[in-house]
Amino acid sequence: MQTLDLALQREFAVTETLKVQIRAEAFNALNHTNLGTPNHFVNTPQFGTITEAATPGREIQLGLRISF
Repeated sequence: MQTLDLALQREFAVTETLKVQIRAEAFNALNHTNLGTPNHFVNTPQFGTITEAATPGREIQLGLRISF
């Protein structure tokens, strides 16, 4: 299984007591497909086929934090 998670953050001082932090996170950043296990039921037409991914696709989230 291959996944690459990344996070970038930057903090800015607006005043002496007020700080703003911006954060971006990417889960499965390269969007690599990790296949699930093959169907193991012998009496079905889908025997041996892979019908789903083991991990979700790329997810990106952004965050903003204000500290005072």
